Amino acid sequence: MSPKEPASPVVPERRASRRNPIQVRMQLADMVSTFLGRSVDVSRGGLFVASAETRRVGTLLRVRVLGPRGEAVFAVGVVVRCFSDLEGSHEGVLSPGMAIALTSTSEAWDRFWEDVSTTDGDDDESSDDEDGT
Repeated sequence: MSPKEPASPVVPERRASRRNPIQVRMQLADMVSTFLGRSVDVSRGGLFVASAETRRVGTLLRVRVLGPRGEAVFAVGVVVRCFSDLEGSHEGVLSPGMAIALTSTSEAWDRFWEDVSTTDGDDDESSDDEDGT
C-alpha cells in the first residue's frame, strides 16, 4: 500500500465472545412452524444459521441442535439479522441465513459450547478478519 492510499477501515468486533466455525444440523421453531438449518458459526452468545427459510428480525426462535450424541441441546434466541444470500456461496445457489442472538440456553447448550470452543483450538481471534491480519 502506498502512503497516499487510505487504510481500510477496521470494523470493531461487536460480539462478546469469539465465533467458532462449526456445521451442525439444527431444528428451529417459531410460534407457527418448525424448519431446518445448519450452523455456520457459533459464539457464546449467538450463532449464524444457513437455512432455506428465514424469519424477520425480532422473531423469537427455539433452537435445537441435531447432533450425533442424541442429547437434547436447546437454546432460545432472537433473529438480529437476515441475509438473502450468504457471501461465499460457491454454487451460484441462493443460500439464505440468519444471525441469532441467544437469550436463554440450557445446561446442555453450555456443554455444547464448551465442546465447540475447545475443539477449535487456541487460534487468535484476529484470524476472523478477511485479509488474515
